[in-house]
Amino acid sequence: MADADLAVAECHALTGVGCMQGAPLHGRVAIDTWMPRTGAPDADGLRAHLAAAGVHATVSARVEDDAWRHALRDFHQPVQAGVIRVRPPWIAPAAGWHDVVIDPGMAFGTGQHATTRTALELLQGIPARGAVLDAGCGSGVLAIAARRLGMGPVLAIDMDDDAVRATTRAARANLVDGVTARRAVIGRDPIAPAPILLANITLEVLRVLASALAGRSDAAVTRHAVLSGLRPHEVDDAVRAFAPLGLDERARREGDGWASVRLSA
Repeated sequence: MADADLAVAECHALTGVGCMQGAPLHGRVAIDTWMPRTGAPDADGLRAHLAAAGVHATVSARVEDDAWRHALRDFHQPVQAGVIRVRPPWIAPAAGWHDVVIDPGMAFGTGQHATTRTALELLQGIPARGAVLDAGCGSGVLAIAARRLGMGPVLAIDMDDDAVRATTRAARANLVDGVTARRAVIGRDPIAPAPILLANITLEVLRVLASALAGRSDAAVTRHAVLSGLRPHEVDDAVRAFAPLGLDERARREGDGWASVRLSA
């Protein structure tokens, strides 16, 4: 599954559009990604690109008609988590929900992945309102959801320029203010803490983030955190990494082999 996630990321980096990932079968995962007819690598080129990234895959290609657009729309349906409803722009809003509209072609984080869904559920359990640091913002789902719930202002950071641009566009498209996105590399660039921390990233980067925040004199500013991007067996390690900030586990969620955890001081 880690190779599949990396393959999706690499394909998106090449195309800038979404893909459709099948369920694992006998240790393998099928990924359909749509490439423009011009300017995109052929099957051999994509295979070589993935191999250079450490993913060894069987790659085939065929010319598609516009049916792929319908398949993409069929795949990206609204995702509901508590009172939050993440939907693509072609799905109409529904009364009674805090809508977060995300274009699947913008960047990763459309709410389909279990890490995003479980993080959204735990976000709604934070018993406070205040400034938010969204570390690893992706397409801005968590940042926008936080604003919908009355939290903010939100500083959203990511090392990927595309993610920063996507979060900015998504905030505008959702007509929410108070979301600022900028590029920052965790562990290299100075990152100021906020009362509420959201981080849907890998365990390794969570450890670096925790160390960076704990080394600041204002580390105690962080009172609540939602950590995601974890496998279930990694949650305890993540909790231990953030213990020096005075944060303890309050709740966790698991789904589809992934996990998120909420911490509070």
